[in-house]
Amino acid sequence: MRPIRVVVADLQGGDGGKGRVIDDFITQALERDDGKRILNPVAQGGDNAGHTGYVELESGLLVPFVTHAAPIGLASNVDVAIGPDVAFTPQSFLNELSQAVDLFGYNGRILISGRAGICFDYHRKLDAWQESLRSEKIGTTKSGIGPFYMDNARRDTRITFDDYVSDRFPDKLRKVLNLKKLELTHAGILAPKTLRDSVDFHDIDFTKVENSSSDYLEELIATHEPIRKELRPYNELLEYRTKEYVDGGHHIAVELRQGKVLHVTQGTLPDNTSSYLSPLDVLSSLCLRRRDFRIVGVEKIYPTRVGTGKMATDTSDLDVVGENAGEFGATTKRKRRKGYPDWVNISHAHLLYDLDEIHMTRADCVQDVEMKICVAYDINGKRTTEFPIKLDDVEPVYVGRYQWKLWDGERNLSDPVKVHEKLKPIRQSYIDGGFESLPQGLRNFVEDHDNYVGVPTTAIYIGPARGELIRRSA
Repeated sequence: MRPIRVVVADLQGGDGGKGRVIDDFITQALERDDGKRILNPVAQGGDNAGHTGYVELESGLLVPFVTHAAPIGLASNVDVAIGPDVAFTPQSFLNELSQAVDLFGYNGRILISGRAGICFDYHRKLDAWQESLRSEKIGTTKSGIGPFYMDNARRDTRITFDDYVSDRFPDKLRKVLNLKKLELTHAGILAPKTLRDSVDFHDIDFTKVENSSSDYLEELIATHEPIRKELRPYNELLEYRTKEYVDGGHHIAVELRQGKVLHVTQGTLPDNTSSYLSPLDVLSSLCLRRRDFRIVGVEKIYPTRVGTGKMATDTSDLDVVGENAGEFGATTKRKRRKGYPDWVNISHAHLLYDLDEIHMTRADCVQDVEMKICVAYDINGKRTTEFPIKLDDVEPVYVGRYQWKLWDGERNLSDPVKVHEKLKPIRQSYIDGGFESLPQGLRNFVEDHDNYVGVPTTAIYIGPARGELIRRSA
């Protein structure tokens, strides 16, 4: 039997449930009990994104587990890795690792690419400062991701994980702070408050900045010293380790952050993130071969988005769906905006990502709501099925109305733990019955979707717990 090797990518705004889908593939690999290891690498992005998984303990209790810096595989006690294109926040990673040890007794293998860059306190402060200067806010999470990737591109201001855990770290950090001194002073990060309020930047007394810079340097070194020591054993040339997993016939589930519309060049400019989100890009960064992997797209039945980023099908019609589904960001806790299904965007994702299959999430959250589908855009009077660079002048072209009901009664699923025991047997009946047991409206929706997009939907998720999905052959 071939090992499970997948790359899981969100096709929308990043809120589709990638963590849940990755967890499902990891669970499949564990159930084989074939003596093979399971590796779960995260490939890009930083702790500005979050994955929420729901794990049923031996007691039957369903518990949520949220990761930001670490792969979701911590919840399954499998090997995890941090890829070279990740904006790595060491303290966040250790916090999540500690939670996994307490909750699940985690003791898997941890691999961190020495090429991964470190996201520091000053990146977060620069992020907040830059956002404060914008006349039109982009809704950044202020996690430092944009400034981090700017430093990566500048080369001499990048501090790698290999630098971080080595004895050269203090000197490297000192050099980087010196190179960034003007920027950090202007942002008020290095300068004392009296200097931050200076009207003329050129009037700043840099002897005082030198003192402030030295204090900040020592503060960062002291903060990170115990963290560096704890993480030092995990420093790896990851590309050689991933090759060992491939050569050994082991399972690999690659995890991406964010979603297609946030792609640094192919997303909805300027409301995007700072990293490449294509599975083809991340396989290359991990030195893995496309032919060895299935590329799995994650599509929430209704797209959502936080921040100010535009969404072609944005509507208040689905507010009740959002309320019942608990649509709040795992990282920001901000309320997500909802939209009708946008198959133009999904088709564009297939063009970019070379998808093999799609997993459709949150079918259970759409109960007795008519769903119309966007199959084209009207841009200044011209109809197109091509995804534009910006969505400013886009009007969706809708067709059809799909409606279904999976059960009577319970609609509010915003607290999955609260309704787990009540809905578990109903969901199980659909799982046992398979795709043909689903309501006709949902089946029509999936079949028409696949015909339009040109990619088979192989799983429909009807609940948050492991195994609560309907499998469908391609």
